[in-house]
Amino acid sequence: MTQQQKSNPPSRTTQTLNSTDALAMIEHGGDVTLTVNTPVGTSFRCATQFIGAHSEYRILLETPKIDESDLKYFFQEGFWLTVRAISQRGEGGIVQFRAQLLNIVEEPLPILILSIPQSMQVTNLRKEPRYEVNLEAMLSTGHSQTRCELRDMSKSGCRFILPALGKSLVVGQEVALNVAAGTQKGRYFPPLSGLICNQQKSSHYTAYGIKFDEKGEANAKELLSHLKFDGTKLKLRA
Repeated sequence: MTQQQKSNPPSRTTQTLNSTDALAMIEHGGDVTLTVNTPVGTSFRCATQFIGAHSEYRILLETPKIDESDLKYFFQEGFWLTVRAISQRGEGGIVQFRAQLLNIVEEPLPILILSIPQSMQVTNLRKEPRYEVNLEAMLSTGHSQTRCELRDMSKSGCRFILPALGKSLVVGQEVALNVAAGTQKGRYFPPLSGLICNQQKSSHYTAYGIKFDEKGEANAKELLSHLKFDGTKLKLRA
């Protein structure tokens, strides 16, 4: 492989999906980025959480936790927002769309109500699909081990979760996951080793993404061969 090939990032493709399919890619409680452009040309960016869609007509978001003056100035009914969310499902993707701020609810809970566009732009993040799983594992970081849960995986990476108040990891850190091999205590598949490449926090847990190294990819292939689809996700064969 040439140096030029090594430095070239994987190509990304963007497609237009109907809003129903695109919204289904965003996890409830997941992070979204909002960019507001006011009628006078001022822009403002902040982050908040996606609550969900109300039927097929409205999008519900948590009101951003920002300064009160910024909230009143930039978040006014009728303003247009650009919403950007990262989906971890399937091949992964960046979901982006423009929506109008229709209502600002203050009580009993602070909520933003947005319009739903007919279509949304989805840019793929991965070259291969990730499969949803729900597997117990032991996280190894140096000399310490912590219980965790593997949530999805592919041939080249995976995502696992730790309790929100549990062990904290950093991007670039070397880790390994030892997935439990069935119900027999103490038996594990060969470790899924690699580097932490991203993290996403919620109120209940922190999700981390791993990019496997060469050995991790070989062990992931072995683990995937022991999984079967149960109608909703992959699980270990009996």
